[in-house]
Amino acid sequence: MQGLLRRLTLFLSAVLALAVTVLTVTPASAAPARSTTNTNTVIFVHGIQGDPTKSGHDCRATWSAARNHFADKGWRGSLLTFGYYAGDTNCSHEFPGNKDTPIRVVAQAFANYVYDNFSKPSKGSKKIDVVAHSMGGLVVRAALHYTKIHAAGFPDYLYIEDVATLATPHGGSTNDGFCRFLWQQCKDMRPSSAFLDSLPSTMPNSAMSGGTDWTTMSAFHDGYVSESSGIAGTAEHEIQYNDSRVGHVSFPKLATGTYNSRIKNNSTWTSWNRYAAPVEMARIAVYRPSTA
Repeated sequence: MQGLLRRLTLFLSAVLALAVTVLTVTPASAAPARSTTNTNTVIFVHGIQGDPTKSGHDCRATWSAARNHFADKGWRGSLLTFGYYAGDTNCSHEFPGNKDTPIRVVAQAFANYVYDNFSKPSKGSKKIDVVAHSMGGLVVRAALHYTKIHAAGFPDYLYIEDVATLATPHGGSTNDGFCRFLWQQCKDMRPSSAFLDSLPSTMPNSAMSGGTDWTTMSAFHDGYVSESSGIAGTAEHEIQYNDSRVGHVSFPKLATGTYNSRIKNNSTWTSWNRYAAPVEMARIAVYRPSTA
């Protein structure tokens, strides 16, 4: 009899522990569902500041073309910017890091910013979209990955509906010159770095009902990120530009016009044709699931 009671006590303790774990990591309210909408807040995340004479970005200048384009096209949600250098200016939110701050640390700051201001119940459990350039795409990718595996210091969950990355070195970059000898962030972006190897090849989902829809973009004339690295990994949608006007720096500034490019939705590439500019493609990507 005592053995039976002891086994019953152990069983109930295990059930209670499991319940506590589930309550700890499960959102308190129902996760928002995916939808076609232009009312989400969009957060724009800049890339590394590669100029050794500068300590940060002017978020207003970096994203003016994109934010103006979204607004001109009738976007009704807030258009915010996230900065991660102490020298950043005119950003909606600024994390005081520097170029030696590991990308994972920046990702943690971004994840907690999104949770504290949008995802958590007291903020309405709101979903957001993200458009990120260059290293900014790795910040978002790491934020979602480490949140999903419940890494220490990251929030329990996030609600990010769509992500569009522009010229992000998902597979790493070797065209970084002296950068890799100076700053940790450049070392993190080298192919097969410990940071990149820690990320799964499939782009991570948030706790959204229906997951997170990813669009990755690259260019043959980038100069810093290869056309294969910019779309490395598995995303729902991939876009490649083979047009001399589309380079690494110009990516977040090209909002209008058409460019020689091709699109892949899940598995099949279109033929090369003239498709919309990168910023317009990003707008379409975060508005509806398909960029076709």
